[in-house]
Amino acid sequence: MKDRKGFTLIELILTLSISSLIFLTLISVLKFTVNSYKLGEMEDELILNGKYVVEFIKKEIRSADKIISSDKIEFLHEEFGENVGFVVMKYNNPGEYYKYNYSTYYLKDNKIIRVAANTNDKKLPRARMFRGYNEVAEHIVSIEGTKADFSMRTIDLNITLGDRDGMSTKFSTTIFIRCPVLY
Repeated sequence: MKDRKGFTLIELILTLSISSLIFLTLISVLKFTVNSYKLGEMEDELILNGKYVVEFIKKEIRSADKIISSDKIEFLHEEFGENVGFVVMKYNNPGEYYKYNYSTYYLKDNKIIRVAANTNDKKLPRARMFRGYNEVAEHIVSIEGTKADFSMRTIDLNITLGDRDGMSTKFSTTIFIRCPVLY
């Protein structure tokens, strides 16, 4: 009998089966790793956006010369429906063209938008004077619970961020108002 070299059909099938199992296992591990990385990246994005928006608004409130109830600004609720409930007023530096700067925030299309009005008039501006469209943060689901308590001289910021997969993170803080208020 001749000395045969090579593999039998059973050996080939077993080798292919075992190789396929190892390959499928590696693909599953790779897919799990990529999904975990994407989930971690989205979570980091939400946390960074949340921290940024809270710190941005806190900084503006702390540097305010006056905090005004949004009810005092004519047509503000009609123009900027889901707003934070307060307006920050600052006196501009002498020599600048406008004497007063007013700014507020509202939720639109899952973004927190900052709008501002500049004027030389001592009267409060109307909502139509607020211009600009500065996106402060994105992935915002809700600002429900954000309010100013003028009698207690506090502002509660409650901002919920989320992604399209349903993951959400809520940021809450209370800021004490150090300046005069108008409500």
